Amino acid sequence: MDMQSLFRGVLPTMAANATAQAAAENGTSTHHFQLESLLPMLGLRSLLPMYGLVGTWLGIDPTFILTAFGAVWALNKVVRQVYTTIFAITAEYLMCTIHISSNDDMYMHLMRWLAAQPKMTSSRSLTAETVSKTAWEDEDDSNVARDKSGVYLNFSNQEAKAPPRFVPAVGLHNFWWQGTYYRLHRKQESVFDDGAASGFSTFKDREDMVISCLGRNPEPIKSLLKHVKQSYYNNHHARTIVKRPSPMNLRRYGGRHCWQQVADRPIRDMRTVVLDKHQKMQVLADINEYLHPATPRWYANRGIPLRRGYLFHGPPGTGKTSLSFALAGVFGLDIHVISLLEPTLTEEDLGALFSSLPRRCVVLLEDIDSAGLRRPADELAKEEAEKKKAEGEDKDNKEKEAASNDWKVSDLAKALKKESNNDDKKGISLSGLLNAIDGVASHEGRVLIMTTNVPESLDEALIRPGRVDLQVGFTNATREQARELFIRMYEADQGRRQQAHPNGAAKMNGTTVTSSGKDPVEAKLIDDRDEPAVDPETQSAMNSGDMDISVEELPEIAEQFAAKIPDLKFSPAEIQGYLLKRKKHPLKAVEETDKWVEAMIQQKASKSKVLQVQ
Repeated sequence: MDMQSLFRGVLPTMAANATAQAAAENGTSTHHFQLESLLPMLGLRSLLPMYGLVGTWLGIDPTFILTAFGAVWALNKVVRQVYTTIFAITAEYLMCTIHISSNDDMYMHLMRWLAAQPKMTSSRSLTAETVSKTAWEDEDDSNVARDKSGVYLNFSNQEAKAPPRFVPAVGLHNFWWQGTYYRLHRKQESVFDDGAASGFSTFKDREDMVISCLGRNPEPIKSLLKHVKQSYYNNHHARTIVKRPSPMNLRRYGGRHCWQQVADRPIRDMRTVVLDKHQKMQVLADINEYLHPATPRWYANRGIPLRRGYLFHGPPGTGKTSLSFALAGVFGLDIHVISLLEPTLTEEDLGALFSSLPRRCVVLLEDIDSAGLRRPADELAKEEAEKKKAEGEDKDNKEKEAASNDWKVSDLAKALKKESNNDDKKGISLSGLLNAIDGVASHEGRVLIMTTNVPESLDEALIRPGRVDLQVGFTNATREQARELFIRMYEADQGRRQQAHPNGAAKMNGTTVTSSGKDPVEAKLIDDRDEPAVDPETQSAMNSGDMDISVEELPEIAEQFAAKIPDLKFSPAEIQGYLLKRKKHPLKAVEETDKWVEAMIQQKASKSKVLQVQ
């Protein structure tokens, strides 16, 4: 017989007999001795003192305690299994769910809304985020510290006073809204990116937010998300969002990753833009007509691409960029700024940026002349030859034609030499920009604004009709514009806000732009000639002595100032910079105007960049 089988059959019997005999001698139960013999075998010698304490001193059989513990453990397993099964059935058939990806703007809107809910911020599982105010957010000046002298402001501990923002952490959360129970589940996962655009593969983190509620109808969740979105935009209806292209490593993901928000500024009052009133009204009417909801059908019926382009040209500091921001504020559009000199921006990136634009927005290409976008020299020479041929140039004059050809060859050689020196330069070519603007796959519905200081340096192909539909020329300030600048500097701080006109049109800073109900393309301008009322804060400042004139004297002082400013000599930015240094002293500004004008004229004549009088 095998020894292993012998021990397997004999030892348990011997152990049982020994246990029964010991139990009979001591008058205790068999189970008690079985447990004492099993604990050492299971390696639980440390439990023997406790076992003896419970069994001997308290007179309780530990077997029953272990049995009760096992029963509770088994019951817990059963309850958990039943709960999981019931919840799975409920979630499958009695609940509705909406997923929100972290790539979508709705994710940011919902997180900000949740951070403002007191019940969510009192949860036991939160994530803390550092929040800093932007430059345009209101602050309580009573909390601003000063230095030891008590004169100068000190912001060294400003960030320390900013409280963190708390949002629900990754996991499960529950909340109530308008009597409905919602379940929020934040899930984070790593997604493998094959790197088709960048050439290398990597993992990127992505979060999926799941909102569920009881019932088979998802309308409660839709109502919640609609409320969240409205709450977000209610706080941004008087602001202009500025976006720029995302870094190169994010642009390769496409879609919303192509753009990133870089600024959130208050809308600019159209009245603050120094421009001829007729030109201003012309631009407003043209954009208002283009953005009308019925315009796309009108364009489609006539086979016209739904695109509109504007060229703002003029000397530096005349308000080209300011008008772009003001137009975006009037029509409630976001501004997407693109720099063609960005070294990492390729033509493929430019096409992706235009393709990911929203339905209505402003695309701003600043200083388009600095990009040096020109067609190849041989193409320009060929076009010039064809133009001269079309004009009926005398072909019999061979000497003149040979001289002209000699000039073209030399000019072409210089151009080719210049191009060869720039072979290593990477960036956007003229053809790449033109394809992005009005190519077959170009985006429609956007407002394209290009600014330049030297319009003559631009290629004709870039500013032809269809790509640039309206040109707006900016000049240095006239006397009338200098007077407007002076009044704007010393009048109300807030000015007149955009308000609703009784007939349903938008009233923009004293000018009402409406669209005709019969013809969606026609626009009507209603000029409101009323002078703006003085803000109570300005009135209080004047009465308290902060300003050295009264309200009634402001128009007369402005006329005196304008009479001292030469026509079309200084840019609005230069005049504004002069007034900013005297923003609470209009009389002082008028008294020092002659000296400033003389110094500026001498500086411009000598082409010096050093200011003698500021």
